[in-house]
Amino acid sequence: MSSGQDSNQDEFFTIRVFPALTSHNLKDRFQERYRIRMFASQMDRRERRRRTRERKKLEEKLRKEALHPEPQPQVPESRLLRFSGAMKRALKPKVIWSVIAPLLALLGGWAQVRPHISVEPNISLNPVNPYSVQFTVKNENRLFEARDINCVCWPRKMESGNGFSVLSLGPLPHLNHQMKILTPGASSTVDCPPVIGGLGTYSGQVLYAELEIEVFYSQSWWPFAQSERFPFLSKRDVQGAVRWIHITPEEEKPFLPPKS
Repeated sequence: MSSGQDSNQDEFFTIRVFPALTSHNLKDRFQERYRIRMFASQMDRRERRRRTRERKKLEEKLRKEALHPEPQPQVPESRLLRFSGAMKRALKPKVIWSVIAPLLALLGGWAQVRPHISVEPNISLNPVNPYSVQFTVKNENRLFEARDINCVCWPRKMESGNGFSVLSLGPLPHLNHQMKILTPGASSTVDCPPVIGGLGTYSGQVLYAELEIEVFYSQSWWPFAQSERFPFLSKRDVQGAVRWIHITPEEEKPFLPPKS
């Protein structure tokens, strides 16, 4: 009897006092903790593998960029920047001289070959008669000679103190001087006599006069005939002598007064 009671008491004590030792709770807790630890370890391994893959990808990308660098996109320049850059390049001394040197060579060559004859008045033989002046005709070309020179005199206007006035509407063909050849740099003299005589005596002193000399010629090795105009105007100096000075064709007075 006593033994049966003891066994019942032990069973009661085991079930009532330590229910966890006889139930599945302990096993479930161990399994749950095991699953949590396994999941955590699996998550750690996955995270490590992910980070490892990302690190390898980044290293591979950096290695490729180091071996084959990609060209950087050029920033488009504005028009002002391109213009300033072009001006800086154009203003370099080498560029400037590369442009100036050929131009100077062309100008120098043209000055050497271009046809040109000059006409200059000499000293007056009669101070009151400007038509007594001789004119020097010179071949200004230093390489080629001038041929078949014809200097035509045109006394356009003349007004004297005694009321005499002369007006010539065109060049006078008989008032001309012809020369066969003028070598490079050579010169000769021509005159342009007045249309009327007695200047300074009965015709009176010259108050105003216009004169023009037109030169026709040809130059060796030049395919075209040339002509040049040299208009002059009389001017009285402080000593009362009348001299010829150069003017332009535009400065010559018209024969007829302008219409109002």
